[in-house]
Amino acid sequence: MSSSLRIHPEEVRQQIQRLREWRAEWAERLRTAQWLGIALIETVHAVPGRGFQTENKAQARHLGRVEGQVELLARTLEQALARLEDAFQEAARLLQEPILSATMGTLPTAAVAASFEEAYAFIRKWEGGYGHDPHDRGGPTNMGITQATYDDYRRRHGLPPQEVARITPAEAEAIYREFWEQSGAGRLPRPLGLVHMDTAVNMGPGRAQQFLQEVQQRNPGTPEAAVEAYLDLRLNRYLELARDPSQRRFLAGWLNRLQDLSGHAVSPEFQRAFREKILNRLTEDPEFTPTRDFLVRLWAPQGGRNP
Repeated sequence: MSSSLRIHPEEVRQQIQRLREWRAEWAERLRTAQWLGIALIETVHAVPGRGFQTENKAQARHLGRVEGQVELLARTLEQALARLEDAFQEAARLLQEPILSATMGTLPTAAVAASFEEAYAFIRKWEGGYGHDPHDRGGPTNMGITQATYDDYRRRHGLPPQEVARITPAEAEAIYREFWEQSGAGRLPRPLGLVHMDTAVNMGPGRAQQFLQEVQQRNPGTPEAAVEAYLDLRLNRYLELARDPSQRRFLAGWLNRLQDLSGHAVSPEFQRAFREKILNRLTEDPEFTPTRDFLVRLWAPQGGRNP
């Protein structure tokens, strides 16, 4: 059986190398084209060459985003390759052994552990730029990082304090990597590790650890059951917070992120079932009717969003 699960790491490494070569090649092509174009225009018209350079800033920014996506894909493939052979051997072993019940205080295992790159991509999707809503108890944030967290990070690295509005993408990723290590998300099976990391970011490491311990105590039989139990705890907490009228304005955003996480971590079928659970819970309290009506419209298939 294990022979049928064999992979070819060298082929994967070659694909990763091609990605890196592609990024460098097209970056060089753009720089060469810009240099030649500017030189040609300045030769004929002198000053307007600056205009050409300005007009091409948008293309340069686009290339930068593409470069970042290629680099993320390459790093994710490298991390996956490092684990893949062991994962397939573990899968083969599990298929040959009888299914055992989970014991007290443990979680169901999976062949592939959670990935920081996957978790970070999801977090970046939901954490925007700088914001300072007076109703947000977290205070000023940027890229999902609060001022207090940023102050602590810079202090520990011997850097002077500054406003979180000035945080760099590199600093944000470094802080999230610290969250990843401190939360233990990378030691959890993939579906649960992703949910645990996003919860640590969205609700704080302490709350995430509390949820994880409660899930462990429930003895879920499968990774999917563990994720559902975890998401249920997070849903309950959001509804509890939203009973405060000053926090209710955030409820729709919280729940929309939660339902997106449910599909990203498990499957579209799981996501559809979890959406129904969210809407049913909102139906139980008339105070949440406006939120429920908004989410029904948002998640409607004909709206072209979240089919």
